[in-house]
Amino acid sequence: MLHPNFCLTICLALVLTSPYGFSKEPPQDTLPLGSILDDKGQPLSHSNKPHTDLQFSSPKTTRYRSSTQLKSNSKKLKAKSRKQQLASRSSVANNPSCRWLHNRMTSLERQLQQGVNVRNLHYQQELTVRQGEWECMKCGAEGPAQADHANCQYRR
Repeated sequence: MLHPNFCLTICLALVLTSPYGFSKEPPQDTLPLGSILDDKGQPLSHSNKPHTDLQFSSPKTTRYRSSTQLKSNSKKLKAKSRKQQLASRSSVANNPSCRWLHNRMTSLERQLQQGVNVRNLHYQQELTVRQGEWECMKCGAEGPAQADHANCQYRR
């Protein structure tokens, strides 16, 4: 077993001789500010081009209209009947449930673009149910009343 004073002497010697010891000066092997390193820690050259080499496109977004905008626009256009307005998905009521329902129905329609077969029949069945919910919750017009959420939800 080593003597405690001997261990203390070795630790103190290591601290005093290390470059990160009690010195206030930074170590000599630091990189300048703004340098770029690769995965192995080697410096990379940086070009000063004003543009990037990365190319991307932003995803398409769907604009949702509030019910007040819908009323003002419906007067200008050919007036739809109440039943047509409720079934239409050209505008979405400003309601989280209606926005979710619109996105879900769009997703189901995308799944069914190749046609209905045995493998994706459940998409068609769900789309039919969601269209019923859409009309019941009045998502094509003013949006659901508070009681509509419970009344219109599909019961399995």
